[in-house]
Amino acid sequence: MPVTFGAVTYGETAPQGYVQESSSDITVEPATIRNANGQIVVMIQKPRATQTINIKTKGEVSLLTVPEGEFSGATVTSAKVSQTNDDFTTSEVTYTHFT
Repeated sequence: MPVTFGAVTYGETAPQGYVQESSSDITVEPATIRNANGQIVVMIQKPRATQTINIKTKGEVSLLTVPEGEFSGATVTSAKVSQTNDDFTTSEVTYTHFT
C-alpha cells in the first residue's frame, strides 16, 4: 500500500492509495456534582474519552484493505469512495476509538 512519506495514520489501517490528509480529535466529557444552589462543587473527567480518526487518500483506492467492524480497539464508523472524471479516485475512512 503506498503511503505518503511522513503521513500520520494514528495507528489505524489506511485504505490503499496515497494518504492526503489525516486528523485526530479527542473528546473528554466531564462528570459534575451540583449543590442545592446549582453551583458545581465537584468536577472530574469521565473514565472514557472518545477519539475520532479521519484518514483521506487519493489514487489506487480499494476499501477492501480496511478491516470491517472492531479491531485494535477502534471501530470503522464511516467509509466512502468518490470518483469523478476530472481527478483521481479518493477515499475517506473514519474510525472511533474509546480510551
